[in-house]
Amino acid sequence: VGLVAQSASLGMKNSWGPLKALAAATIINGLGDTILCLFLGQGIAGAAWATTASQIVSAYMMMDSLNKEGYNAYSFAIPSPQELWKISALAAPVFISIFSKIAFYSFIIYCATSMGTHVLAAHQ
Repeated sequence: VGLVAQSASLGMKNSWGPLKALAAATIINGLGDTILCLFLGQGIAGAAWATTASQIVSAYMMMDSLNKEGYNAYSFAIPSPQELWKISALAAPVFISIFSKIAFYSFIIYCATSMGTHVLAAHQ
């Protein structure tokens, strides 16, 4: 949600909204990491909670920035069949390309692992 709102803001030539959200997220994440990890000893779980909190605040700030520009960032709409067709026509080549790469690399890894430990170590 935050990335879509950021892209929409940047597309409307509004760079202040994303900049403010990024600054707030950086401060919240830094303070959260320091407090949760260093002082409360939460470790990696504390870092994860700090990052989660910073991302939620950042997404809210980005959506609020869009609302101030006159857009309803909280609206939800189901695309029509015509819109789905347009989206699938645009996304199909990218989907096929990425799926093919993943399938090819998975096949290479499968072949390497079936050839023994030394070949697998060389592949790594």
